[in-house]
Amino acid sequence: MRETVRKFKETVEIKSSVFNRLRSHRYFPLTLLFSCLLLAACVHIWQRVRVVELVKEVSALQKENAELLDTKKKIYSEVAALSTAARIERYATDTLGLRRVSAERLFTLVPHQAVYERPDDLELMLHAINRVARAVPTITESSASARGVDDLKFDTVTVIGDGR
Repeated sequence: MRETVRKFKETVEIKSSVFNRLRSHRYFPLTLLFSCLLLAACVHIWQRVRVVELVKEVSALQKENAELLDTKKKIYSEVAALSTAARIERYATDTLGLRRVSAERLFTLVPHQAVYERPDDLELMLHAINRVARAVPTITESSASARGVDDLKFDTVTVIGDGR
């Protein structure tokens, strides 16, 4: 009888899954704890390496930013030096052959601007009523027709001025 129980027990052990056999091993909790600590240590080391890389990248960007600001200041000072009135005048006379013009020969063109006339309120109201009346459907004894609404135009001065 003992031999049959032993054979039954061995067959059950063979049929049991690998995970169940590992879990039932006496060093399983210790191995699990060690694995968790090892994983935590790896994550910590990876974070530290990543932080060091990011610090290097930030310092390089700060250095590049300082260089760009210095270049910007130099360019602004160059622009200020090149745009002085005396330098431009000297360039115009020497290189382009231009001369200073006397005040009598100098004239200025002023563009003509149209005068805006605001239409009175009665005219605006009549125009709005006519637009609504044109969109109202027409019904007679023999036929019925509906006209669509025109696109709205919000510039009433243009609409009234065109005579529409």
